[in-house]
Amino acid sequence: MDPDEAILTARAVIEQNLENEDLTPALVANKIGVSVRTPHRLFSASDYSVMSLIRQLRMERARIDLLSSDSTNGVSYAAAKWHFSDASHFIRNFKQTYGLTPRSYVQENQNVVR
Repeated sequence: MDPDEAILTARAVIEQNLENEDLTPALVANKIGVSVRTPHRLFSASDYSVMSLIRQLRMERARIDLLSSDSTNGVSYAAAKWHFSDASHFIRNFKQTYGLTPRSYVQENQNVVR
């Protein structure tokens, strides 16, 4: 498997397993049939490490959930669903990523078409 194909395959495995609380570089490696070092090596040339990509994708899914018009669940639910250690950790990361707390972000973007 060439490196570009391997990165795409690893990313697909990550995206398919985002809700799995056990998603780690080892799980990704196991699913694509390579050593644990291989995903780390593959991603070393990109902007993301394996775990930072997992966190970024989970944050994006949590953002989508929070904006979902049919979502009656709050910040704590999104934090737990996407495996952030606790709501305050999630809120800090969300604010760092999007510039606002989750609640403020939702208030400002309630009427935005998703």
